Amino acid sequence: MKSKLSLIERIRGIAVLIRIQQLGTSITAVIGGLTVKGLGLDFFDFLLLILIGMIVNIGGQVHNDIVDFDIDKHSKDLKERPLVKGTVSFQTAKLIILLCLFLVFALILYFFPNIIALLTIIISFIFGVLYNLYSKKIPGSDLFLSLSLSLFLLFGAIVVTDNFQGFNDIGLITWIVFALTFIHVFLMDALGGGLKDAKNDREAGAKTLAIFLGVTANEKLYIPFIYKLIILLFEFSTIIFVFIPYFFLDFEYLIFQMILIIILIIFMVFSTLKLLNVKTFDRKKIKYHNRNHELAAYVLVPIVLLNVIGFYWVGFLIFFPIVWFIVFNYIFYKDSWVNPKNF
Repeated sequence: MKSKLSLIERIRGIAVLIRIQQLGTSITAVIGGLTVKGLGLDFFDFLLLILIGMIVNIGGQVHNDIVDFDIDKHSKDLKERPLVKGTVSFQTAKLIILLCLFLVFALILYFFPNIIALLTIIISFIFGVLYNLYSKKIPGSDLFLSLSLSLFLLFGAIVVTDNFQGFNDIGLITWIVFALTFIHVFLMDALGGGLKDAKNDREAGAKTLAIFLGVTANEKLYIPFIYKLIILLFEFSTIIFVFIPYFFLDFEYLIFQMILIIILIIFMVFSTLKLLNVKTFDRKKIKYHNRNHELAAYVLVPIVLLNVIGFYWVGFLIFFPIVWFIVFNYIFYKDSWVNPKNF
């Protein structure tokens, strides 16, 4: 198989493996840095944080595909994944992971030599690995991914804090965004991920939170009340954290800012309700509603931070991931925004 592949096919296989269209979302650490520095975030620090974020993202995606190979190969929806299809070898995938680890630690040790920052990102990595290893084996492993990305955001805040000595130097706004990130990632994985993969997960004997709580997917999609309750409780907690800055940090939300926050919350909740009320198992439809929820939940954070980071950073945080996705999704899949390729 490998001898028949052209160089272009190999490059495309690697691009698909690393989810190149999703690398624009690798700005979690940048958001952490912005919660501390706001408009004063150094441009070089910004470039380093986004570069580290992309490398971490690549390593995590490749490791996830290696771990999930035995489950993915039984799915008709996932037959185009490079490891399943054979366009990328396991040896190449493992080399990519090792290269990512080397680059990340080299960059951190050279530019951000802080022991707490280093320990924070190592713990973040550990939770990321635990998620990849046990996401299909332990119900609720979505929390591992939530912790991993939240800690990565905290890493971004730590490395830009002047004379950082301990977590007391981190302000409340950073912890609020930490909590919002934790909730957002949990809902993204347990809600959208749990439902779109429910059919394949159950057939493969996976033990995700959705499967454990009784979600079934054949032609019909059955979502039990307890699953819906947990999802809605997490959704409600998002609303609480969004308004903590307004009531406890004396944030003076502008009128249009408050209107946008309310619209995004309504859209987010509406998308969740649409997902929880899908009756027929349709993976594309689930992905569509989940993408809408992800978009609303993600945009909510920059809008809340407007007072701290200003309009330009808000625009960058919102549009950079979207533009990146649209461009690379079209280049590699010839698909549009309304028909995203996300195996």
